[in-house]
Amino acid sequence: MKGIIAVAVMSLFVGFRVIAAPLSVGEIAPDFALNQLDGSEFNLSHYRGERSIYLIFWNTWCGPCMKKAPKLVEIQSLYAEQVKLLAINTGWSDSLSEIPRFQSHFSTNYSIALDHAAEVTHLYGVMGTPTSFLVDINGVIRQVDGISDTLSVNISQWNQVTPQTGQEFMASKSCSKESVC
Repeated sequence: MKGIIAVAVMSLFVGFRVIAAPLSVGEIAPDFALNQLDGSEFNLSHYRGERSIYLIFWNTWCGPCMKKAPKLVEIQSLYAEQVKLLAINTGWSDSLSEIPRFQSHFSTNYSIALDHAAEVTHLYGVMGTPTSFLVDINGVIRQVDGISDTLSVNISQWNQVTPQTGQEFMASKSCSKESVC
């Protein structure tokens, strides 16, 4: 029993960093800044009040990530003015040199950042890839995963500024393919 507890406690630490619990719908998205591959800085809080953010955590070697890449290219083409798409490479068994090959192979047209020390990956509680979060214009997580299936139906709702006092605003429900949220 002590061994199981020790393994559980140790699994919470990666490089002496605590891994946060996975974030949920209704939570305020933690702010962060990362350098994008084009050299510009992405700062989540800069988009509050401007447009929604679609964050997707991925890796170059991840089969489902490769399968999702063409859909992300399509989303970027159709919705770039309404949603900022940022693909965050977790840095897990990946390197900056692998990403250009991925970009070339899939003709990516969306922003990419490398989370060198996986700090943002851990902050968001990401345990596997791909994992995605839709952060609405108010900074609230409105959907976790499945975003490419619901984006077209929900983007206008996600881009409505809601007056709020402090962090009391909570998203009222989860999204599905069939419902507006």
